[in-house]
Amino acid sequence: MDGLNPRTFELAVAANGVVGPGQGLVAAFVPATVNTPAVVALACDPRHDPGRPIEELAPHAIGWLRAELDAAVHDAVWVAIDNYGRFYRATPEFPTTLGAGGTAPRIMFTPFDKGVGIDAFYTEIGAPAEAAIELLTAIVEQPSQNPMTPPMAEFLDAIESHGNLPAPGLIFQKISVAAEEGDARQVASIIQPDPVISTLLINYANAARFAAAGKTASVPQAVTRLGTGFVKRVVFVAEMITRYQKGACPGFDYRGFWMNAVATGAAMRALLPEYGIPASRADDAFTTGLVSGIGWLAVAETYPALMTRYLERCKDADPITKARAQREIFPCEISRVSERYLQRFEFPEAVSAAVAGRSDVDRQWYDILARAIRIGQALSPFECLAIPSTLPVPDACRAEWANWQDFLAAIR
Repeated sequence: MDGLNPRTFELAVAANGVVGPGQGLVAAFVPATVNTPAVVALACDPRHDPGRPIEELAPHAIGWLRAELDAAVHDAVWVAIDNYGRFYRATPEFPTTLGAGGTAPRIMFTPFDKGVGIDAFYTEIGAPAEAAIELLTAIVEQPSQNPMTPPMAEFLDAIESHGNLPAPGLIFQKISVAAEEGDARQVASIIQPDPVISTLLINYANAARFAAAGKTASVPQAVTRLGTGFVKRVVFVAEMITRYQKGACPGFDYRGFWMNAVATGAAMRALLPEYGIPASRADDAFTTGLVSGIGWLAVAETYPALMTRYLERCKDADPITKARAQREIFPCEISRVSERYLQRFEFPEAVSAAVAGRSDVDRQWYDILARAIRIGQALSPFECLAIPSTLPVPDACRAEWANWQDFLAAIR
């Protein structure tokens, strides 16, 4: 029964109040449990601005949803999120009988006990509130189906040709070739002249989980112990983090970005067994997660003024408000910037397609990445992302993330 399962809706509200499937309003229904009431959250769709405030649209939409969901929303908590990211309890006064398609009730909008922020909503409603936001976010995060417009194309072309486009350095390029050939000795010889990366690898190889192998002060021993594939990942992270601890955009959290990127890579790698994917693809999984949000760094470096505008809007905002700000400020989705970046540096198509939100190349890879991005946000939140940071994290993902802590702590 639909009333027993979470559901999302994309609705249009006509000028005369008639409601039906369409564009302009998004809603999420979370069913009741033994201990919690049903929750229905509504917001204007940031992808398709209806041109009217949620206060005007909510009565019609609530009437339609009540008729659609019937007994499932008896005593439900109705919530309206306005265009400023403020959360209000919407208390409807339903008529005695329902007309066709629902009748618009009178609505009283009131703040939650602790205010109108997302934390007040979470505190008062609990887990169903978090689930509702996750459902709404999943709708508005879907890639736009609109064809690429000239401004979007110009934006992407300008980023691709910009001299500040972030890229790993010469050490990573050399190590990639040696690792592809499985030449651990050559990998070690490339790393040894760099004291920072050498120290990082030795520290990681001496972590507690390698205690049985004894301490080492040798780069070749560290490479042998860790494996060339893992060393390549470490070098990529080390070079990019050390090169981009600061950049063109003063307000951008460069370290927070990289922490979230590593957490996402770790989560994707840890999820492979759950999806029946062999460990031989572990390096690809980590890399896919790691670079899935590289578009944020690319925009921060190439269009710092645009990124600053977004940062001012998204500070302490809820995911829906962030999604709306992204649509208003950036000429295209950040995922498309990431895709263009990965195509320029000749990443495999399966990686760039999944990052762009395209499921046509490898649907399973796309599904794993989508989940890993949400887990990465829960492990190490990055403020720019329009994703809740309160999602459950599998134990395997926590364990893989823990493996990186000593290494990340050493990069300051």
